[in-house]
Amino acid sequence: MKIRLAIFNVVVSIGALLALHFLPLSEFLLPDYVVTALILVILGRAYLLLQQQTLFAYLPILIMALPDDWTHGINIFAPFAMHSFLLYLWVVNMQWGQRPWLHPFHWINTLLLILFVALASSWIAIPKDILEFAYGYSLWMCLFAALVPLLLMKQWRRIGRWASYWPLLVAVAFELEWAPENHLVLWVTFAALYTLTIDSYVMAFIDELTGIPGRRALEFKLKTLGKHYWLSMADVDHFKKFNDTHGHQVGDDVLKMVAKILSKTPKGLAYRYGGEEFAVIFPKGHREDIESYLNLTRERLANYNLYPKSHKREKDSRGKGTPRKPLHITASFGLARHQVGETFEHVIERADKALYSAKSKGRNRVVSAK
Repeated sequence: MKIRLAIFNVVVSIGALLALHFLPLSEFLLPDYVVTALILVILGRAYLLLQQQTLFAYLPILIMALPDDWTHGINIFAPFAMHSFLLYLWVVNMQWGQRPWLHPFHWINTLLLILFVALASSWIAIPKDILEFAYGYSLWMCLFAALVPLLLMKQWRRIGRWASYWPLLVAVAFELEWAPENHLVLWVTFAALYTLTIDSYVMAFIDELTGIPGRRALEFKLKTLGKHYWLSMADVDHFKKFNDTHGHQVGDDVLKMVAKILSKTPKGLAYRYGGEEFAVIFPKGHREDIESYLNLTRERLANYNLYPKSHKREKDSRGKGTPRKPLHITASFGLARHQVGETFEHVIERADKALYSAKSKGRNRVVSAK
């Protein structure tokens, strides 16, 4: 789910930027206070989502969007201003993860931002003998600054992290004169809002560990399904004992594996309810068919050989070719059908009772509620 959303986020945002080149020229301009308000919303959302890179990436955009009488005529075309702007964004995009606000990296970001403001405001006297280099190689610098951070995409992790990359991409589009300046400003603001909105959705509805929808998404789906759907509650057998024996990191590997197999249940939608408990929704179908689907999933779980990545090998066994023993996981399932006038809480309760019945009957089985 998270991978699909990440791809959707990138494709839509870059597609919108490419489409700007083919739009008719327009003199439409948003008032400065509207652009400033949009950027403030981006900064606020980035702060709440702990997207420090996005916060720093849009601070210079905010400064440039302020009225001239507030900024005393900041000009990105001033000598070496664009170079410092690209250097600042490049350094920000080469960082990932969250750090304390007084971390040395953030001090470097602040100093580079001050350098950009100083150069764009012509506060620094530049010797005449180096002014001839002030406007050279800007396109190559833009391409370098935009391409190198892409090598670290796997370290970004969060979807919203792409929002800090959009100012670098719009700098390349600006240098190539890809679209009118006002169109590019609109794109870089709305692309960031769109990206951070997707990240907010992921944090609210997608389980971070397993990558499948979580409990909030389950409850929303149950409220909007209508009548006569089927709900199965699944629980990993002996998970606490297993977790205590092998460690919590191996336990995480187990939950990821269970979520992956449950998500492949025919006709079913898998959710993580909490802890080692999952839920599978079937919008429609007959009892016999759904029980067969769940039994198929149950058998896949029981027959799966899990070799946890977190399982450390003993030092004495290294180099001896001793094969690791796989772990075998089973799960119990309780199934209930929504009745007319029944709340989703009651359906969950009946599916849970069926699940407890499956546990009491020996586990690793499917039991339907009466």
